Amino acid sequence: MRIFKNILLVLATGYIFVYFSEHLFWARIRPDDSLQNWISAWIAYSLAAFVFLSLVSKFKIADRWPLFLAASAFGWLTEGLIVQTTYESLPLSISFTGLAWHALISVWMGWYAVRRALTSPPSLRTLGLFAAIGAGYGLWAICWWLEPDGGVATLGEFSTFTLTISALVTLAYALANWSASEPFAPNRWVTGIIAAVFVLYFAFVTVPVTPIALLLLPLLLGLVYFGLRRNPQWETREPLTTALHGRFHPLNYLAFSALPLTAIIVYATAEALRLQWQTNWILYLITTPLGFVLFGIALVKGMRASL
Repeated sequence: MRIFKNILLVLATGYIFVYFSEHLFWARIRPDDSLQNWISAWIAYSLAAFVFLSLVSKFKIADRWPLFLAASAFGWLTEGLIVQTTYESLPLSISFTGLAWHALISVWMGWYAVRRALTSPPSLRTLGLFAAIGAGYGLWAICWWLEPDGGVATLGEFSTFTLTISALVTLAYALANWSASEPFAPNRWVTGIIAAVFVLYFAFVTVPVTPIALLLLPLLLGLVYFGLRRNPQWETREPLTTALHGRFHPLNYLAFSALPLTAIIVYATAEALRLQWQTNWILYLITTPLGFVLFGIALVKGMRASL
């Protein structure tokens, strides 16, 4: 049962990451999207989720600051290994999107804050959190209207897309909560195989495309390790892989519908008012430096804990 729940936790976490890292980012069905592409993305994100969950478990991460370090590793694996956007506009691309989106939004908000809210007693605060995320998503979505490679999804298209992916991620959250009742302890052979897959991909795909990755990615991941290495020696709480397991509150899962519904309302309002807002630049200007700042704080806290 533990092995089954561990696999389910990886797959559910993988889809949570797809939801926040891909679906909310693109905010529409693109012309080249297909079921095969979405499944491929889910598999890739699930592999990265395996590494992320392994870090949380191995280093006994129970607090948001070491969590941000593990989230940074997830972001840099995704953007610096699977794809190579980390090296496109250095040094800013180190943060956006690895830190500024994946670590901050996908992990801190999507994996941590939302899961804590779902397993907490129902409250207006939880409803407000989901509505706020939905409002931010709706505002972000309209930025694609002004992008050369973007496109204007109709209100019906946006609504269908948003409601569908939100229903799927609600199921993923429920499965992640259920499977987290067992400690995440993957077989070392499985860990070795997945590590080998990433190393081979890095050597034969990433480095030939962007040779600077050979120097930069090990350096970034080395900083993560340096910040986390002493954490298991003083942390007495259970890691978040199991600590986020809690009682299933149906009202909270119902409240989660405020996210897509608020996004649709914001999108409809923007369409009716014919807004032409570069909301992407607002997000870039805020989260890109914030990503660096949060990583610096998390690293310093980790170093102090090591002393």
